This record gives sequence, structure tokens and C-alpha cells, in this order.
Amino acid sequence: ITILAALMVVGISATLADAPIDGRSGRAEVRFLEDMIDHHQMALDMANDCLEKAEAESVRALCTQIIADQSAEIELMHGWLLAWYNVAYAPMSMMEMMPPAPAAGGHAGHAGHGGMAMPDSDPAMMMGMFAGLNRLQGRAYDIAWLEAMIDHHDDALHMSERILTRAQHAELIALANRIISAQSAEIALMETIIEELNTDG
Repeated sequence: ITILAALMVVGISATLADAPIDGRSGRAEVRFLEDMIDHHQMALDMANDCLEKAEAESVRALCTQIIADQSAEIELMHGWLLAWYNVAYAPMSMMEMMPPAPAAGGHAGHAGHGGMAMPDSDPAMMMGMFAGLNRLQGRAYDIAWLEAMIDHHDDALHMSERILTRAQHAELIALANRIISAQSAEIALMETIIEELNTDG
């Protein structure tokens, strides 16, 4: 199974509540949780691909850590969506998430849940990125994978920084701060690994 097949699932929200979610903070929290679950799932897909193809042990160890950390956070965020907002998740194929073709003279834009722009989850872009990774192997794959994950982590940092000024639940604020701390450290680690791989080459 290739990473392209594995990435054919991303999440969309299925709201179970009878009424719309009230308040700007509530809507912001739901959007953040939905988008971060999708974002984490993409990281898991990347990390699982890495475990099959990466050559450097340092890269494989990082992938294992990402899977452990972000799997736990996905479960936590699903639980909060249900407990706080009675929102569940239903899968949707990546092809269904593709934006419609623009009308004559118009422009098609990609939007996430409720019209919120998604940082890096444009399906066409993601599929193109992984198609490129699938053509690489050895050290070239390791470096390209690290560079892609650095970009992916950077998006998570921006998402987490934005929610800090909007969230109302202390647990969510703590998670956002934890994501900022952990993924900033992982970005620094990945930059170091890239330098080492380039030096060894």
C-alpha cells in the first residue's frame, strides 16, 4: 500500500448537536480540533511511510515518536469534540475534498470546515508531495521527508498559536502550548539531522 492510498482519507465533521455551536470561542475550538485532527492524521500517514522507507535510524526513531505522540493527541481531541460539543467525525475521501472546478471567469478556492482555510491540507498538493517522496529512496528520501515534515510542523505551530487567543477550555490551551513546545523541538531536531545527513553524504 502506497502513501497515496493511505492518504485517501481525511476528516470532516459530523455535528450531532441539534443546534449550531454558540459563541466565537466554541466555533473556534471546534474548527481547531477538527483541523488539527486532520493535520495530525497526515503526520501519521507520513510517519508510517517513513517507517517503511527511511534509511537513517535517527529518522526512523523520530517517525516512531511522532506516531506515538500524535496518535494519543488525536484520541484526546476526538474525546473533547464529543464531550464539549457533541461533535463526531466521519471520514471523507481525499478526492471528495478536492475543490470544484472554477466557473468561467471564477476561481476555485480550498476551504476547510465551515469555510476555514486549511494550512496545508489541499488534497492535490498533498498527493503531489507524496508522489514526489515515492520516487525517492535512501538518503534522498530521508532528507526530502524531513523537509516536508518541517513544513508540516510549521503549519501546526501557526494553528496552535492562533487558538491560544480564542480558546476557552484550559485543556485545549494546554494542548496548544504542548504542540508548540514539542513540535518546535522536533523542527530543531530535524534540521540537525538534515545537516548530519548532508555532511555524511
